[in-house]
Amino acid sequence: MENTEQLVCGLSAIQILKLKEKHGFLILGEVKQAGTTYQAIFKEPDFKTLEATGAVGEKNAIKGTIALFDNCVVASDEALSQRDFLKLKAVECLAQHMNSFNVTVKNL
Repeated sequence: MENTEQLVCGLSAIQILKLKEKHGFLILGEVKQAGTTYQAIFKEPDFKTLEATGAVGEKNAIKGTIALFDNCVVASDEALSQRDFLKLKAVECLAQHMNSFNVTVKNL
């Protein structure tokens, strides 16, 4: 019998569930280039991570971005760990995730 399960970053659905149990909320980010799609699974950054990577980023934006990637990525396609531009673009997925929230404010 042929296995037709769609893998994400080389991981099965069961493996991804185990990652969710370990890391909590996960984000799937995709970077497309020249017809190829690269994937990374990130854990949602906490305040401690955001504060630390933000402090690094104030002195060197690239190092801050790479620190955010390194601290939040839980799985990725092999190419993402080897190509710096792919890493930088993958971190944009975290920013898009943050921007995906909507807020409402009302005066009481």
